[in-house]
Amino acid sequence: MKKLICVAALATAAASPVFAEGPYLGAAYNNLSITDSRIGGVELDVDTLGVVGGYELSPNLAIEGRLLTGVDEETSGPFRAEIDSYIGVNLLGKLPLNNEFSLYGTLGYGLLDANISGPGFNTSDDDGGMSYGGGVMFTTGNVNIRAGYEMLYDKDNIEAEGLNLTATFAF
Repeated sequence: MKKLICVAALATAAASPVFAEGPYLGAAYNNLSITDSRIGGVELDVDTLGVVGGYELSPNLAIEGRLLTGVDEETSGPFRAEIDSYIGVNLLGKLPLNNEFSLYGTLGYGLLDANISGPGFNTSDDDGGMSYGGGVMFTTGNVNIRAGYEMLYDKDNIEAEGLNLTATFAF
């Protein structure tokens, strides 16, 4: 269902006849829940910080890249998780509610380098997979602030999902 909502939001944005171009740059924070189905559904919360850069193709559609790195590691009982890096590219669709607030959806692809370990268990996953998300966006002048949910990685028994806060400045 979440994927269908993201695809619908991106399709609506792509149909916009008005085009305004421009680059933007900013910062992102994610509070991710890392789970691996092989360790019984234990959730490990890991924070990431990084940079976001993009290009607005139209008022309702942008393409953006992001580079994130883990800023902590989480331990829960005998299990430990950390994120070394995340590199991704997304389409960002926007659905304006008024002059300042919009709903947004993302759909993209990312490469996650994460480590999860525990008793008799050690995995290092550095593979790519689809990503998606959505939330609310506040825009004032050249500043844009987004808050929402993102699934950054869901592959090979590992999920990395959680809350995102992004702030960007358009040039």
